[in-house]
Amino acid sequence: MKKGLPNLLWIVPFFALAALLSCARVRYEPSVSDPIIRVGILEGQETIYFEPQGPFRVQASLAKENLSLNEPGLWSAVVAEVTPGQKHYRILLFESASEARAKETAQRMKAREVPVEIKPFGEVLRIDNKTLVDRRYYRVLLDKSFDTQMSADLYFKTSSALANARVVEEWERPGGGVIKLLSPGGKEYSVHDRLRLLGSGVALKNVQVGTGYHWEHQESRSYAGELELAVDTTGRLNVINVVNLEAYLRGVVAGEMPSNFPAEALKAQAIVSRTLFMNNFYRFHRGADFDVCDEVHCQVYVGLSRQNENASAAVASTRGMVLTYGDQLCTATYSAVCGGHTEDAAEVWEGDGQPYLRGEFDSIEAGIGRNALDLTKEENVRLWVASHPKVNCNIQSAGRPSFAQYAEKYFRWQTTATRQDLQKWIVEKTGVEIGDLQDIIPLRRGVSGRLAEILILGSRDSVTVTRELNIRRTLSSSALYSACFVIDKVNERNGLADAFRFTGAGWGHGVGMCQVGASIRALRGQNAATILSAYYPGTRLKKIY
Repeated sequence: MKKGLPNLLWIVPFFALAALLSCARVRYEPSVSDPIIRVGILEGQETIYFEPQGPFRVQASLAKENLSLNEPGLWSAVVAEVTPGQKHYRILLFESASEARAKETAQRMKAREVPVEIKPFGEVLRIDNKTLVDRRYYRVLLDKSFDTQMSADLYFKTSSALANARVVEEWERPGGGVIKLLSPGGKEYSVHDRLRLLGSGVALKNVQVGTGYHWEHQESRSYAGELELAVDTTGRLNVINVVNLEAYLRGVVAGEMPSNFPAEALKAQAIVSRTLFMNNFYRFHRGADFDVCDEVHCQVYVGLSRQNENASAAVASTRGMVLTYGDQLCTATYSAVCGGHTEDAAEVWEGDGQPYLRGEFDSIEAGIGRNALDLTKEENVRLWVASHPKVNCNIQSAGRPSFAQYAEKYFRWQTTATRQDLQKWIVEKTGVEIGDLQDIIPLRRGVSGRLAEILILGSRDSVTVTRELNIRRTLSSSALYSACFVIDKVNERNGLADAFRFTGAGWGHGVGMCQVGASIRALRGQNAATILSAYYPGTRLKKIY
């Protein structure tokens, strides 16, 4: 049975306002003294399944009117009557976070009789009219639009004045459609383009977890705040959780660190998670309808699922506190188990790295420093992964506390893959048809022993793989625990091995705080500030709200 909203006079503004507002990224003003943020949960879905945890309301975008519903059970949402979007192409000449530099560039282009315009884009995170993060960018664009990318390409390639330009797309009108909600009892409710689900909580089904890693799966997760369903440019559904920052952090700390870790470790996690959010805000998902995603890519966010008193207390007791270096927010990265030695940021990501993100032995023994054992050398790494040194994430040295016993299998590990499986993964991940896999040769390691570059030799072709995560993924169906490993051939005959054995240390990239190491430091009496100064030397704590 199809059902409209109860009052026809109410339906018209409800639908019309939704259509007007669907063309813009929606930012809600905070109703409390917390920054309000947008977390991407699902993208590109044909059908969304959800279960309200009590009575809830459906609201069209920012409309004041809403429909109250109270039918328990499994609801679904699909897109019907898709409206194609309309886009054009522009030639981008310059882009900067500095408006002054953009204006200087525009003036130079105009002096060369090149017509341009400056167009700002991006987001600002504010609280009580105070700017916390300004992620606005200024684009200098040719003052002309094109119907096709080919025509834009041809235009700038034939103009010497535009030699360093590139083509970008702009949406004049994003795609849309009618979102149909189907109740457990078969009733239908329709809203144009974008709607909000408001209530005490909503359980969202089939949330993707751990994409690209060994724990990848789908699960149900519950969320507070608002769930926004929006039609994307392809006519599919995106789901965004609109929530205040401190509530988001409760869901991050619960997702990133076990609830029974010592309190000071949880506080350290809350501070680095808050700092990392600020640093990631609208940085990696520019142009998206949200500020950060809920995956490892930004930080794991589980909503209300697995929230607990210990994590919530850690967030509350550190409210507004972040790590800074000079006058800048830190890039407060962290990993699960460093394996006993953290890594330089420059080896893991592009750029020169940060002075506070340099690899060190994470040892409980005084006097052991960065150069105690040169783990860039192959023979030393082989000794390292076969040993159990007295480092913080070796929980045996701390009496095997029950809260950290899950980490033993990551501190030192071993796995074997058949040659046939490796050949298949290498082709899938690199696109290179190597033929029969002959060898995997380490070319370069970082200070923690993590591989930064390998050469894969095949009977038909060879391929070089760089960056630790690329290496981990290339040699696995998902990803190896870490890139700190040595390689041995198993049953080699006539130049071909039956399998390859990887013996390694740690879980994750190893840059910044070692989470298990932090828990052992806290167990030994270190407070959150001391823990953070060990993993991010030269930084300081600052309360920004």
